[in-house]
Amino acid sequence: MKLGVLAASGAVLVAGGVLLALLGLDTPLLLALHRRAPGTLQVYLWSCVTLVGMGWCALILVLAADRGDGRLAALLAFTFLIGTLLTHLPKSLLHIPRPAGTALASQLHVIGDAFRGAVAMPSGHALTAVATAVLLWRGLGPRRSPASALLLAAAATLVAVSRVVVGAHWPSDVLVGAGLGLWAVVLALWLADRAPRRFEAFARTLRSPRGQLGIALVEIAAAVGLASDRTGYPAGQPIVALMAIVAVASAACRMRDLLASRAARRAVSTVESP
Repeated sequence: MKLGVLAASGAVLVAGGVLLALLGLDTPLLLALHRRAPGTLQVYLWSCVTLVGMGWCALILVLAADRGDGRLAALLAFTFLIGTLLTHLPKSLLHIPRPAGTALASQLHVIGDAFRGAVAMPSGHALTAVATAVLLWRGLGPRRSPASALLLAAAATLVAVSRVVVGAHWPSDVLVGAGLGLWAVVLALWLADRAPRRFEAFARTLRSPRGQLGIALVEIAAAVGLASDRTGYPAGQPIVALMAIVAVASAACRMRDLLASRAARRAVSTVESP
């Protein structure tokens, strides 16, 4: 997908979120989704879905998708830094309260902890989910297809919508966050294109034995970080456990490949020795 298309899509989402807030449509849309109390199954479902938008999960999924090439991991690093800035700078400037921190709190069926800080705009989970979906799609390489694009887009949309369903964000927060997620990837790709030699050097470092060892250690750290994080969604423990398993399994496969490669190099060295 071309950068112009991604950037334009991001602009449409951001503009839509701003327009939604200005027209005062946040409250009726939010209350429409909170008309009925969720059942037990819904609580578990939405808790698991919304946790996929955490930074830990994005780190685990994208690193697991990069099987030694290094480029996707390098792009993730750029996207993570840009996404962090695009998330926290507007939050610190706008100071918009979350729904549970307003007079609407009594009308909401909040799932998990009731977050009340004045850091609603934009939704970091929506930003992360959309950026992760685009990175994973790029990581598919020649296996990309319209079906895979639709599947990843649907997953990102579900995570974004979950932020409204659990009562953590306004609909406008989610739209703006999704748009900024696209921009984060666009800016990361633009930087990579502007400095191709540096980007390729970084990617080569990541696919070197030391780089792969470093990524494996990061994956293990992400598993530990996610498992020990107080997410605010107790019912989301199944997805926490699943993501931790994915991270550890990916790290184990990476270490196995490193050991196999080292053994192969030693065998060749032994054969070539006089």
